Amino acid sequence: MFYGTGMRAFMDPETLQQLARPFLLAIKDKMTETYGISVFDEKRLKSVVLDSITGPDYVCFNIEPGTATPVYTSAPGKTFFAHLPEKQRQRLLPVIRFKKFTAHTLSNRKAFETEIECIRKLGYATDLSEETQDCHCGGVAILNSRKMPIAALWISGMAKRLSHPKIIALIRVLQNTARQIEAKLAESSGHSPVGTVYSACVRQAFSLLNAHIQQPISHSELAQSCRVSYSTLRTLFIRETGTTPGQYHLALRLEEARRQLAQTERPITEIAAQTGFCNQKHFSAMFKRKTGVSPMTCRRQIREEKNATRKKPYP
Repeated sequence: MFYGTGMRAFMDPETLQQLARPFLLAIKDKMTETYGISVFDEKRLKSVVLDSITGPDYVCFNIEPGTATPVYTSAPGKTFFAHLPEKQRQRLLPVIRFKKFTAHTLSNRKAFETEIECIRKLGYATDLSEETQDCHCGGVAILNSRKMPIAALWISGMAKRLSHPKIIALIRVLQNTARQIEAKLAESSGHSPVGTVYSACVRQAFSLLNAHIQQPISHSELAQSCRVSYSTLRTLFIRETGTTPGQYHLALRLEEARRQLAQTERPITEIAAQTGFCNQKHFSAMFKRKTGVSPMTCRRQIREEKNATRKKPYP
């Protein structure tokens, strides 16, 4: 079998794949590149693809289950490793044999340890052409009730289509999906949600915010549905996710807006209305503030990227 210590203590890969598959399919319309779930092979120190869903464009990567990548080059491998207990990380670090694949590969222990500390603070990992030139990847860990990593979700695509704002937006979608899988794992195993990474009221907030992507949701209604005061909810949400409910919801709405810009011909005014903004001016200002480009520029860049890749398909 190709899974590590933490995985053996929880469930077999087939069961995990069956549990995670519905959650992966549920975000298919949000993912512009190939994505999936991987587990950790401790013996080979590699991240191994358990399941993958090919992106919507015909030039997206086709990543087969069983594909293995070094733990120090792949985003899922790095985020899994970062969430291992300190003693286990220190035991495995001397065993890693670093090999340079590209100019961006982490090629020594010191660089890898620095990266791991950064991942622990951010809550996600990236692979920016570290194993394959012009291929970018993002990854987030899935934790069990004991806060041990059992798998990692990832997104992978060509670098020119995964700018920093874009890959972060997709990582946020994966983070939310990982939380949903963690909640299902706790439910399936009979473990109480208490002691997992996210508290019950925060998970309830996630559910409500995701259900209202196309409209604003008031703080009082959100808190009432979670059966706590908004100040309590906000404090817990920040502590457990690193952001506020409002900022999390805004990120979801902007990602939906970007999806519509990329996949539809709807006017900007209509997209603004469908994602809960009071008017186009407010939407455009917020979109540019968070992504660095205006909605119109974003749409143009997406079209140019699609045209460029159609002229030269990825082999």
